[in-house]
Amino acid sequence: MMKIKLIILLFSFSFIWYANVTAQKIINDTAQTRMYHDVFVLASDSLKGREAGTAGERMASDYISKQMIQAGLLPKGEHEGSYLSEFRMNYPVIYKKAMLRVDNIDFKHIEEFGATDLSSPGNVTAPLINIGKGISIAPDKIQGENGQSDVSGKIVLLDISGTKNDDNISLLEDIISRVTLVVQQGAVGVILHNSSRKTSEDVLFGSPFTESLNVPVVYIARLPFNKISRIKTGTCSLSVEVDRTVSKPSNVVGWIDNKSAKTVVIGAHYDHVGITKSRTGADKSLQIHNGADDNASGTTALLELARWAVKNGSLKYNYIFAAFSAEEKGLFGSKAFCSHPWVNNTNIVYMLNMDMVGRLGYQGDTISALGVASSVVWDQILDSVKHPDFSIRKINGAPAYSDHAPFLKKGIPVIYFTTGLHPQYHTPQDDIELINFNGMLELESYLIDFILTAESYPDIPFQKVHIMQNVKAYIQTFK
Repeated sequence: MMKIKLIILLFSFSFIWYANVTAQKIINDTAQTRMYHDVFVLASDSLKGREAGTAGERMASDYISKQMIQAGLLPKGEHEGSYLSEFRMNYPVIYKKAMLRVDNIDFKHIEEFGATDLSSPGNVTAPLINIGKGISIAPDKIQGENGQSDVSGKIVLLDISGTKNDDNISLLEDIISRVTLVVQQGAVGVILHNSSRKTSEDVLFGSPFTESLNVPVVYIARLPFNKISRIKTGTCSLSVEVDRTVSKPSNVVGWIDNKSAKTVVIGAHYDHVGITKSRTGADKSLQIHNGADDNASGTTALLELARWAVKNGSLKYNYIFAAFSAEEKGLFGSKAFCSHPWVNNTNIVYMLNMDMVGRLGYQGDTISALGVASSVVWDQILDSVKHPDFSIRKINGAPAYSDHAPFLKKGIPVIYFTTGLHPQYHTPQDDIELINFNGMLELESYLIDFILTAESYPDIPFQKVHIMQNVKAYIQTFK
């Protein structure tokens, strides 16, 4: 009788073990099937390389939106009920020529002055008026440093210093409002300068979201400005030649609202380089670059994490899942996302970025984690999460070549996972046949444990990444 009971007991244990293994295999097979399908769709020729601002990118954003709906994410787009967050992108902006002459003083284009992102093409000669910082006192009058100023029909010299907020977004808004004011009151051109030592160049040049005004707007550097600093009025000639390509890509954003005051952002860019010439090989004809690894793989991992997170009832933070566009153009999608005032280190716990995560095994069984120095806890968390099937290569820096960078600039801790560069990077050969889906499953499991471990920490404090750590990280990544 005991022998029969023992046989029954052993059989029961065997059955339970087999059932658990089978259930796990079904789960893994289902996840792998979903992952394969996501990469297959995103990296298909029909999307023509998903270049930001193209029909292929819009097809991709539509697919990602539908997957977010099916996963159960709430929409967090630009309009109620939408997952799409559209932004205006000036790209490329080609400044061909510019000329600036004040009285008998000529300035050198690029070396001493340049057209800003607010500028339109134009050629004008008009009286110059220096209004200092310029404060509006009436619909048709501006209070300058020398009293009321009528700017109509004149080229205005405007000091853009004086904003009380160190944030670049506030600085840009302040500059735009002041320039818009003088243009609305009839100025035919604007020359900006900054009398303070606070830098403003990075918000005046290379801001892809700025609406250009209908007059030439240039910025003159501090030392060249000294040549005309004492001029209150005079004669000015100003011309700008500029070509702009304006498009409206969209980030795709969904979220889980766990009624927390804190939110984690999980991101990956979904755009790629479109139809272009290969950077390698003898064939220099225009070809579709499908970007299966860069970054259909990261977008696929994002969607799979979202599916897991929706079903997990124990998460304490809110979770935003953001598929960014226009990363390949200059991180424009993540910059647009970070332009929202609520994206700050008070509200956002950390940002987890995934870019090129589909080629585990190419650089050995190693996954790189960048941005480790952006929080004192990342080292501990990375060491505590098990990863038996691969090793973690910890890199302190996080250079600005992926979507974590705008978050890091706002003082938000970042952690960026990648399986690394390979010869097919930015070539037509980056296709689904080379994706390691078993490796993606292993990474997915690891990231789930990483997220859960991060939730157990009372805080993820930000730590500034030193410039030399970024330099070293760049060398480590591209060597």
